[in-house]
Amino acid sequence: MELEQNQACTELLLLVIDGQATEEQHQELMRHLEECESCREEYLLSKSIKDSLKSHIKINGTPKDLANSIQNKISETASLK
Repeated sequence: MELEQNQACTELLLLVIDGQATEEQHQELMRHLEECESCREEYLLSKSIKDSLKSHIKINGTPKDLANSIQNKISETASLK
């Protein structure tokens, strides 16, 4: 049971860190972090790493031809199934 809870917390933490969580999920994680020190430490470390990477990496965007090439390949692969 504890393993399942840890896995669910980790999945929720990743959603929040990646900015993909709903407001409800975000609030759920924040409530959990108030009580769980190990998850709080994992959250703070993950957030720190992401913030550090953001500040050190210049985002150049995706070249248009690369994006089109990937989309075409996805379409081709999907049509084969």
